[in-house]
Amino acid sequence: MKNKYFEYIIIYLSVAIVCFAIALIVKIMVMSKGVDVFSANTIFWLITGLGVLSYCVLTVVVQGLLDKTAKLFFLKSKKKENKQETNRPLSLDEIRAEKQKEIDQQNIERINAAIQYTQRIFASYISDNDMDLLCKYIEMYAEGNDFENVSVQSIRTKELTNIDICHFGWNILNHFKPTADQWGVSRFLKKVFEEKLKEMELETVKKKLKIFESKCTIQIQKDLSLLDKQ
Repeated sequence: MKNKYFEYIIIYLSVAIVCFAIALIVKIMVMSKGVDVFSANTIFWLITGLGVLSYCVLTVVVQGLLDKTAKLFFLKSKKKENKQETNRPLSLDEIRAEKQKEIDQQNIERINAAIQYTQRIFASYISDNDMDLLCKYIEMYAEGNDFENVSVQSIRTKELTNIDICHFGWNILNHFKPTADQWGVSRFLKKVFEEKLKEMELETVKKKLKIFESKCTIQIQKDLSLLDKQ
């Protein structure tokens, strides 16, 4: 940065010296023609000032033109590169990567929809700490964990029936199809809501997943992803 300032000082000092020299020559010439000293000095400073000002204006104009030319050239080059990149056929690895990216995004959206549904349904029936745990377990379930051999802390609920819990399990199962199955979600419910479902056998939980009862708090849902749009 200091070197750049030094370069500017040298450039402008050189310009000033040249302007002074030209103005001095003009001053001598006009004085030889009989012009008085005051007028000659006025001409001297006027030429010096105009010379420096002209240099500054030209510098700004030329620099602006160079910048615009460079930007225009850069944009054309960039557009050409983008066009070439767009027209280039994708390799098999790139196609696989794009497909996997789409699948990962879809999985994230499905997990987020399941968590939002869980928070909405259980907000009034479990503690904040249990809510955090339940959302974590939902993520684990969505990732394909079989809860048969997983150690978890039982979620404590109030005012919800066993059928409510089974309906919740059915909705989660239906949301994560086709990768989910009834036995898997039944094990998930038995483990996560162990205290609530301790009197129910695993097979009983599976059978009651979709038993309809109109008086239940948690109802069967066809599509969890549509709930936030209602």
